[in-house]
Amino acid sequence: MLRKMEHTKAKLAGKHQALDTFINARQDLLVEYIRLSTNKKTLPTPQELSNFCCQLVDYVSAAHFEIYDYVMAAYEAARGNGRTLAERIYPRLKKGTVQALDFHDKYAQADEDALLELDQDLSQLGEMLEERFSLEDRLVFAVSLLNHLNTSEPA
Repeated sequence: MLRKMEHTKAKLAGKHQALDTFINARQDLLVEYIRLSTNKKTLPTPQELSNFCCQLVDYVSAAHFEIYDYVMAAYEAARGNGRTLAERIYPRLKKGTVQALDFHDKYAQADEDALLELDQDLSQLGEMLEERFSLEDRLVFAVSLLNHLNTSEPA
């Protein structure tokens, strides 16, 4: 996932400030996710888990209220396949948002009993994040292409 993210960052860096901020937040979230999910020797502290849950909600919120609004506005102006792509992807992103918020609700103030399921829940969250990152990239790259076609500037 980190390799794909670096590729996305390289292609989109500097195109839009909100996009740069979003990609950096996504990368920070992924690094923290990897740290939490690969440390099998000790459970995360409640503070570490709470911090990760806050990062997760911040990322999901930024995606919906900054990036997706921009993307949907671009697709509103588009014709044909671009809008169809957005209509197919957006519901899948919303499903991932619900999963992320459920994870937050379960672990932001987790007790020891909840931590028994942490490995399994982190694994499921990782699968969702991987799919979500891919879907977000498809939307953002499509917007870049739409903007290129609308302005007739070189890509």
